[in-house]
Amino acid sequence: MSESKGIAYCHGQFMPIEEASVPILDPAFHKSDVVFDAVTVCDGAFFRLDDHMERFYASCEHVRLTPPLPDAQIRSIMAQCAHRAGFTESIVFVLCTRGRYAGGAAFGDPRTAENELIAYAVPFFTIVAEPKMKSGAHLWIAQNRRAPDAAINQRCKNFNRMDLTAAHFEALDAGADQPVLLSTDGYVTEGPGFNVWIIRDGKALTPGDNLLEGITRKTVFDLCQDIGLEAEATDLKAEDLENAGEVFISSSAGGVVPVVRVNDKPIGNGAPGITTGRLSDLYWAKRADGWHSIPVADLLEPEEEQAASA
Repeated sequence: MSESKGIAYCHGQFMPIEEASVPILDPAFHKSDVVFDAVTVCDGAFFRLDDHMERFYASCEHVRLTPPLPDAQIRSIMAQCAHRAGFTESIVFVLCTRGRYAGGAAFGDPRTAENELIAYAVPFFTIVAEPKMKSGAHLWIAQNRRAPDAAINQRCKNFNRMDLTAAHFEALDAGADQPVLLSTDGYVTEGPGFNVWIIRDGKALTPGDNLLEGITRKTVFDLCQDIGLEAEATDLKAEDLENAGEVFISSSAGGVVPVVRVNDKPIGNGAPGITTGRLSDLYWAKRADGWHSIPVADLLEPEEEQAASA
């Protein structure tokens, strides 16, 4: 399907992604009452699917959503989206929405809503423009603060993103690629779709609170162990980013991405850091070797599997 823009599973059917929709009376639309996760597919295999699904179910539990299908069927649907889309590399999203309230009203008892599942596959994309993946990104420390965990549990992957969107405008208006948000206490948290890391005193350091614990963040801890680099979650201030020897971000949408400027200050000598490059190279090399991979074909229904191998 070379013309495909993506394939979705919505309302119990597979369809071109541009035909998928969320009903206007679903609280997913008018209340952002939805959780999701996103898994990359490269060389015909999901990366760390088990970790993503564990986080997806934890997010559902936190907001009292119950996916209407069993785990094996959800994984099969995600695999079918990836297979039917026909992309060499893709990102597969899975969402659980609140579903409409009884009687179709805009408000009601959320306990009576029938939760719904949506999945879709789109072409793989990166958190910054492709040229910056190697040459290095420009981050902006936003004035807008990250919503505190006491209000919105950021470990629950959700679409409550007004703080992230406001910060993104700040970064773009300043000529940067992406923002980094501070907590209401002034500590570094994360950016929209990525975690932040610095290299300081021979250690890899990343914030530990008021953020989504990314699957790629987890992967970086593994990679650091592989190369004998100590990694630690700790409190970081804005000046820790600006004065670091190296800065990088981690995201499913690109892996380990170097940062060469924070606000108006170059990081180090203004070029991607050596340790960052080592971690990035190792990330992609291990993925190419099948590390934490589950083939899409292994999750397809029998008729889909036959079509995939034809």
